[in-house]
Amino acid sequence: MRAKRSRAIRVGIVGAGICGLAAARSLKQGGHEVVVFEKSRGVGGRIATRRQDGFVWDTGATSFAPRGRTLESVMLSELDTSDLVTLDKAIYIHNGLRPMASDHRPAGLRYTYRSGNTKLPKLLAAETDVRLSTHIDELERAGDGFRIGGEGFDALILTAPIPQSSLLLWGIGESRPTANAKYRACISVNVGYHVELPPTKYHALLDPEQRHPLNWLSLESVKSPDRAPAGGSALGAQLGPAFSLEQYDTPDAELVDIVGSFLAQLYGPAFREPVSSSVKRWKYAQPVGYASFEEVNPEGSRLILASDALLGGRVEEAYEVGLRAANLLLAR
Repeated sequence: MRAKRSRAIRVGIVGAGICGLAAARSLKQGGHEVVVFEKSRGVGGRIATRRQDGFVWDTGATSFAPRGRTLESVMLSELDTSDLVTLDKAIYIHNGLRPMASDHRPAGLRYTYRSGNTKLPKLLAAETDVRLSTHIDELERAGDGFRIGGEGFDALILTAPIPQSSLLLWGIGESRPTANAKYRACISVNVGYHVELPPTKYHALLDPEQRHPLNWLSLESVKSPDRAPAGGSALGAQLGPAFSLEQYDTPDAELVDIVGSFLAQLYGPAFREPVSSSVKRWKYAQPVGYASFEEVNPEGSRLILASDALLGGRVEEAYEVGLRAANLLLAR
């Protein structure tokens, strides 16, 4: 068990994504007071679930493959598992919308949550003081500590994407060596139908070469029960980085039409026009360049920068960054 500090401190965390929630949970377990500020209406960041017309889509991370990292033991041993689903179908690759089995063998199991993947951040955030719909646009120094929105804190952890956190740092005259941290955009197009998908051996399709606009396709109603009305199907298409950047401002209806044409090629004309659809644009979907966590966070600093762009873009890696940020404070 981690030893508690001799004096409890008050920590403000900006961002209730998986990184911020990991840091908050670890600090609370260490006996410290934590307040998390989140600009959106819910926790999870890029773990997001959309419910509409009886369909359920995971519009960000569509599944979790913790690969033996800390998050896996937390999910399986510390959190409620009643809603957890282990995926038993494979991920296939596609070449120009021609699905085929991959030679790659996954390391470990892959999971989702029956009610939607936002179940995970909601479990992690339980009993944590999370201030939703609270946009933080400036920080203040206050002696040896800081102030956010008029509240005092002994230390701060910034977990938003690096470009957003850097703006907060610049506002108080600070900068960190984050030039290598870069992100790619992603457009997620989610569609629902009143017809069932034909049988498949896969729950997702991936274009590993990123040559086709359809980079990732999650068969939501295949990967988990209760994702579509009876006799229906739900699919989530994540468009490739180049296409997403080029089409970022394209109207939703046009994007849905493009995806419908892809799905008609894959599964037949019944999938040309969905009965329900939604579009989610992720400006900072995944990091494609990284900065060093140790170089970004000088020893002894009470203002800690934490982001998936300091380790990796997977959910389990973001969780590890949150733990590292918490440990910098717990170790003092």
